[in-house]
Amino acid sequence: MSVIGQAEGIEHGTITGYKQHIYRKIKPCEDCKKALREDRAAARRGERPERAKPQRTSRRKAAEELDAAAATPVLLPVPPPPQLPDRPEIGVPIKGRELEIGDVIVFLGDHHRIDRFEPYTGSLRAELGEGTRVACSGTWGMTVGPTSTVRILPRPTGDAA
Repeated sequence: MSVIGQAEGIEHGTITGYKQHIYRKIKPCEDCKKALREDRAAARRGERPERAKPQRTSRRKAAEELDAAAATPVLLPVPPPPQLPDRPEIGVPIKGRELEIGDVIVFLGDHHRIDRFEPYTGSLRAELGEGTRVACSGTWGMTVGPTSTVRILPRPTGDAA
């Protein structure tokens, strides 16, 4: 319900009352005008009584508080990776450091035979670890960290595993 135009409930004779008159679009009464004049005169003399001011945060301070909160790491529980069934057609898991030329990577249902490794120069090296490289199959390539799990088709027997 709007209070616009309603005179009841105004704290007459105070600064708050004057503000209520203005907000409600009612002409301020003499008591409220007097309170405003006295407050402004006291402010000019440096004698304004302390009033409770609402706590406002500057944009800069709010941004600093957000940055501080963002800098605090939040550790969330990481569920274990799903256990895939041991089916050769979807590949067997190996670590990226064990990947060799000639291995066939199973990626999104496609098979890619590795014909070369190229050095990785991107920004994920710190995350994936030293020894990160790109396993290439023609024009296709996949970034592989040394501890990353990669699924490959089973190697023929007789090759080093």
